[in-house]
Amino acid sequence: MDGDTRGLGSRVMDGMGRPPRRLFALGAGAAALAVLVDRGLRLDVPQPPPPAPTRRPAPDEALLLSSVVELDHLVRAESSVLAHGDPGGLVGRLRTVNREQLAVLRGRLTNAGVPTTVIEAAMARGPLPLPDTSTTPGSTGSATTTGTPSPTRSAATGSGAAPPSGSLPRTRAQLAALLDSLGPEHWAAAAGATTDTRELLAAAWSQRLAAAVLLGRDVAVTAPSPARPAIVGRTQPLVYAFQVVAAQSTGSQRRTASATLDALTRLEIAVSGSSSTTPAGWALPFPVTTPAEARRLATRTLSSAVDAGTEVAGTHPVPASLEDVTRWSADIQALAVDWGVPPTAFPGATTS
Repeated sequence: MDGDTRGLGSRVMDGMGRPPRRLFALGAGAAALAVLVDRGLRLDVPQPPPPAPTRRPAPDEALLLSSVVELDHLVRAESSVLAHGDPGGLVGRLRTVNREQLAVLRGRLTNAGVPTTVIEAAMARGPLPLPDTSTTPGSTGSATTTGTPSPTRSAATGSGAAPPSGSLPRTRAQLAALLDSLGPEHWAAAAGATTDTRELLAAAWSQRLAAAVLLGRDVAVTAPSPARPAIVGRTQPLVYAFQVVAAQSTGSQRRTASATLDALTRLEIAVSGSSSTTPAGWALPFPVTTPAEARRLATRTLSSAVDAGTEVAGTHPVPASLEDVTRWSADIQALAVDWGVPPTAFPGATTS
């Protein structure tokens, strides 16, 4: 009995005098935790998330966003004019082309990683300033144009004046003035853009100015630019081709050919700065001895000229050259409509 009691007491004393190892571990952990809490650690507050990575702007993002906002305004302007009537359906066709341009430019931005929320926010804010690319590294030239720059068309007065900023046009004349409101900042921004963006916007702007011509606006070419010799070289063969077209046509086709020839002759005088001295004898792409062949020659030569804007402007155009070529191309596109060549969103440019 006493032996059992001594053994039990010994085991109890051993347990009280030498606590189990897990008690040592718990005690050490509590002590460490007390030190950390004393030094400012808060266990009940989650750690802040890492900072979100900053998105790098896409190439020409500011310029493309500004162009999207302008196109959205043009589409709404065309809808406003349509609400007041559209004899012949021309404005409706132009709106379809502008909607295609808008979709392509938005797609260009989203494909480059620009969130749709950024695009929608820009469209909600309204017109954006064009980026200043005159000092951008790799710019193809400064914003200074060659010769005397043309006045801003939107500043015209009378029924053909563009509506005040923020309002929408109600007449064809007002819409034409809005279409022809491209200013020096547009050409400077495009000249400083990457090649793909420059060609895409120049093509879209040539169609925009062609729409103004079709609505009765004069978008006469500006003072001579470095691209002027190439423009003259493209215009003179057109004059010769339509001399042949008119000579080989009959009836209403001959009247249309004569009207086109007169317009091309005036354009040649405007770009060359002197009376027409078109040399004869350019080689035709095929023999033309019938009215059907004459119509084929007309559509082929005009279509080729419409698609030649990029080639005529050159690989490194300055702002003045872009405007010169674009306004020349607009006149050609407007004439081509009479020969069944419809307005296209990006004439001569690759959109894919």
